[in-house]
Formats: sequence, structure tokens, C-alpha cells
Amino acid sequence: MFTKKEPDPKNPEAQQKNNPKYSKAQFAESRQLSWIEKDILAAVLMEQQTYTLEEAQQHIQQFMNGEAQ
Repeated sequence: MFTKKEPDPKNPEAQQKNNPKYSKAQFAESRQLSWIEKDILAAVLMEQQTYTLEEAQQHIQQFMNGEAQ
């Protein structure tokens, strides 16, 4: 049986591998997101920044709840 190895908090390089960041354009090309989610991310993400999948999902959730600015 395999167990999930917890990332070492002292090693940011290990955390980077477990939480890769993507650009706005990469999310637009994603096959894992629906066209509605892609449209939301196109509206709320900044062009020059990168985001983890979790961060992108948080932006989608905030937008759906009417909390986006």
C-alpha cells in the first residue's frame, strides 16, 4: 500500500513540484475546466501572474458567489 508523502515545509522546491503554477493562457487551454470556468478565469485572472489550480478554483468560487471585484 502506498502512502502520500507530505511535502517538506523547509524545502520550497518540493512544494513547487506539488503545487505547480499556471498562466492565464494555460488555464484557457485546459481540458480539465469547463468553458464556463475558462470564461470566468479569463475575466478575473491577471495576465502576468501565475496561479495554482487551487487558487484558480478559489477565484471561480468567489466569482460564483458574487465576491469578485
